[in-house]
Amino acid sequence: MKRRVLYMVFLSVLTVFAVSGPGFAEVLNIAIPQDPDSFDPVKTIAAATAEVAFNIYEGLVKATPAGGVEGALASSWTVNEAGTVYTFQLREAVFHDGTPVTPADVVSALNRARDPGVAVRAGELSMIKDVRAVERGVEIELAEPNGAFLYALAEVYASIYPAHASDLARRPIGTGPYYLEEWTPNQRLGLRRFDRHWSGETPYFEQANFLIIPDENSMVLNLKAGRVNVIPRLEASVLHQVENDPGITVLSFPMNVVQVFSINNARPPFDDLRVRRALALGVNREEILFGAAWGHGALLDSALSPSMAGFYNDQLREVNPYNPELAKELLKEAGQENLSFTLTLPANYPLHVQAGELVAQQWKALGLDVELQIVEWGTWLDRVYTQRDYDVSVIGLAGRLDPHAILVRYTTGNSRNFFNFSNERYDELIEEGLRAYGDERRSIYLEAQEILAKELPGVFVMDPPQLVAMAKGIQGFRNYPTYVVDVAGLYR
Repeated sequence: MKRRVLYMVFLSVLTVFAVSGPGFAEVLNIAIPQDPDSFDPVKTIAAATAEVAFNIYEGLVKATPAGGVEGALASSWTVNEAGTVYTFQLREAVFHDGTPVTPADVVSALNRARDPGVAVRAGELSMIKDVRAVERGVEIELAEPNGAFLYALAEVYASIYPAHASDLARRPIGTGPYYLEEWTPNQRLGLRRFDRHWSGETPYFEQANFLIIPDENSMVLNLKAGRVNVIPRLEASVLHQVENDPGITVLSFPMNVVQVFSINNARPPFDDLRVRRALALGVNREEILFGAAWGHGALLDSALSPSMAGFYNDQLREVNPYNPELAKELLKEAGQENLSFTLTLPANYPLHVQAGELVAQQWKALGLDVELQIVEWGTWLDRVYTQRDYDVSVIGLAGRLDPHAILVRYTTGNSRNFFNFSNERYDELIEEGLRAYGDERRSIYLEAQEILAKELPGVFVMDPPQLVAMAKGIQGFRNYPTYVVDVAGLYR
C-alpha cells in the first residue's frame, strides 16, 4: 500500500513536470532515489550529492570517463622537480552569478576545503602546505610529493566557487554546464543550462530535472510512460521489466562501488576479531549476488573493485570463505554464541535492504539474534556515518579515481572511517603509498587490502553493475569510475 501511495503521488507530480517545461525536446527527466544532503562542497558526505553536483561545480581539474584527470578551470599546470609545487594557469571563466573566476576565489575555496573546523573531509587535502595566488593562476605547495594529489582535486570537496558565496548548501554557485534553478526537497532538482560556460559548448538539453523517486518500480513505470527519460542506476531487481522493451535502451557498466557490511569495530563484542571473522565466514556472498542483484555484478574479497584492475588484490578469496561451522566455533570461543545485535539498513537503497535481509537469515542460521532496522537516508547518514552509533550496517562505498582516496578511509582517525577500524601497519602502508610509484605502489596497496581482508572493518560483498535505462533515442551516456551523471553529454 505504501508503495502504491508513493507511486500515485509521484505520478501526479511528474505529469506536471513533463508539461511545464520549455518544450519536451529540450527537457530531460532523470530519476534518482534520494535528495542530496548539502550542496556545500565541504559539507557533503553523500555520493548522491556528487552525482548531481558534477554538473554544477568544477574544480581545477575534473575526472575523465577513462579514470584520469583533465583540466577544468585550469587550462594547464606545471610541477617543480621536487614534485611539491604545482602551478595552475586559470581559464577565462565566469561563475553562474556572472562574476569572473579569480585566483582569490580558488585560494578561498581550497583553504576552506582543508580547514578541519569547517570541512568534514579536510583530511583529504592535508597534503597541502599552502595555496597562494600568482599571476593568472594559483600555486599549491605540498608538504611532500603526493601521488594522489591531482586526483583529489577532481573530488567534489575541491570544487571552486566565489569567495563571496553564502548558503552554498541550498544555493550552489559554480561554473559547470548547468546551474541549480529550483530545488523542491524530496521531489525535484531543476537544473538549467549555463550558456556562458568557458568551453563555449552548449549542452543539448536546456533543462535537466533530477526527480526524487525512492521506489524502483515507480521509476520504471514513469520511464515506460515517458515521464522519465533516464534511470542512471537501475536496480537489478527490476531489470526484467525493461530489458526486452523496444522503447528502452539498457546499458551496463562496472560501477566501481564496494558493497560492504560495515562493523562497528569500537563496540563490544565487535572489537573482538573472532566475532568479526565469524560474521564474515557466515556470509554466503554468491547467495547475496543472486538473491539481491539477480546475479549481476562482481563478488568482492577486498575494499577495492576489480574495475581498478591495476591495484585490485585478486588473491584473497580463501581468506574468508563461506564456512558457517567455523563461524560457530569462533563465536563459541569468543563466548558469543547467543549474540544479539541490530543490522541497520538504508531504506532508499533496495539492493542493500535486500542484501541485508538475506545476510540476516544467514547469520540467524549461526544462532545469532539479528534485529533489522530500516531507516531513512538522512537518519543513516546522521546515526551510522556521522555519530557511528550502530552495530552492523550495509552500504555501497563509491569508487574514486585513485586507490588512495578509497583506502585512506580505513586509517585511524579518518573522518570517513565510520567502521572505527584501526591498524598501525595499515596506517603506515597508506602513508607509504603516497610517496611510491609504479610496482612499488601497487605492492603497498595489495598488502593494505590483505590487512583489511584479515582484520575485517567489515564484510566486503560485491561491486554491483551500473545498469542504465534510457528512453530510446537518448544518446551520449558517459560512464565514469566515480558516482556522477554527466548531463552535458546527453542528447537525442
